[in-house]
Amino acid sequence: MRTSARHLLAWAACAALPGAALAGSWPSAPLPAGTRTDEVAQHIVFNGLDMHAQTFASPHSQDELVAFYRKAWDNEVVVNRLGPAQIIGHRDGDYYITVQVSSSGSGSKGNIGIVDVADAPKHFVPGKGLPAPAGSKVFNDIAYPDDSVPARTVAMRNSLSPAQNTAYFREHLVADGWKVDDAGTCGATDCVMRYERGDSKLTLLVMREGASQSQVLINVLQP
Repeated sequence: MRTSARHLLAWAACAALPGAALAGSWPSAPLPAGTRTDEVAQHIVFNGLDMHAQTFASPHSQDELVAFYRKAWDNEVVVNRLGPAQIIGHRDGDYYITVQVSSSGSGSKGNIGIVDVADAPKHFVPGKGLPAPAGSKVFNDIAYPDDSVPARTVAMRNSLSPAQNTAYFREHLVADGWKVDDAGTCGATDCVMRYERGDSKLTLLVMREGASQSQVLINVLQP
């Protein structure tokens, strides 16, 4: 796909986070000794909210990190499991901090996000401006407006097969002025197509998810 690794990292992280925002005076998550962080991007807009997201790697185990945050935040936390990961949430005034922790070797890795819960958009429509088959559920709309090449990633689920999704998007994207740039590949469980319109590039990835639904990922460069 014609998108950077950090964009895909951010999309994967945000699927489990309520969001995060970028502001100089906002709180930050404390970090145990030896933990290294890396910014995902300078400016992210996640489902209408300005977002600041980090990835991290730590020599401490997953359980040690959970215990660290329980102590650092005086046990004012909510801890949930998401598969093999644990998600730690903490309210700090108008802000909500989320730390998603997964085991990695003898230590751990994960994602940190902060969102201004008092400033949620009232009329944000995820996926606006892009086609979507009837019955689709758009669950993420992530933009990178300040990157050297602005980008946007939209993710949705529906009950169509990868081949049906590919045919639908081809028809509607071409009707909207997109041209097929790469015929791509389509197998039994996934399809990839690439389009262009002027200086903009669009990659469509469709993956079978379980027996009766597919996940669609649309990445647009210079949206």
